[in-house]
Amino acid sequence: FLFLSFIAFTQLFGQTIPTYYSSVDFTLTGVPLKNQLATLITNTHTNELTYGELWNALKIVDEDPANNSNVALIYGWPNTTTGQHAITRSKNSNGSNSGDWNREHTYAKSLGTPNLQEQGPGADAHHLRASDVQWNNNRGSKKFAAGSGNSGNVGSNWYPGDNWKGDVARMMMYMYVRYGTRCLPGNVGVGSTAGTPDGMIDLFLQWNVEDP
Repeated sequence: FLFLSFIAFTQLFGQTIPTYYSSVDFTLTGVPLKNQLATLITNTHTNELTYGELWNALKIVDEDPANNSNVALIYGWPNTTTGQHAITRSKNSNGSNSGDWNREHTYAKSLGTPNLQEQGPGADAHHLRASDVQWNNNRGSKKFAAGSGNSGNVGSNWYPGDNWKGDVARMMMYMYVRYGTRCLPGNVGVGSTAGTPDGMIDLFLQWNVEDP
């Protein structure tokens, strides 16, 4: 996956890799490359937000590209504009009541080792997303699992939806590279590690490819 990431970099940027990655040796593969990326994103992660500051952050990073008065809601169903399956909502409709959007920990707090709480990884805006209150409650702390179509329950687990699974995969990859064993992929998703040299699960690698 990390070797393929290098190929994607060169395809996207030609032979010019952004300056941010100048400390990374992209001739490496596998765990050595992952370790260099972990060092880079940890050392450059200097702007840490409080849990309260995330409200305003999400209004910026989750802004609906089609309407800057709205936020896009993770797990929302395409072409659905009302109810718990809505894919967008007014930026100002944030809170904890039915019809509001709130802060979804895609890496559920309770699945961290230990619990992620609401600081550090539990307040990392790289994996917190705007989400309908009711649909967020439905997901709860269920593990991600294979599925198809719109988001929803898959047995006792959760499928984020065809249009969100790539986003979820990359957020889980980030959390693992950034926080290591505190955010193990196998704790938050259902899948085998047989095809990887570390704790990454095939589910997230597959989603990353299927939903680029």
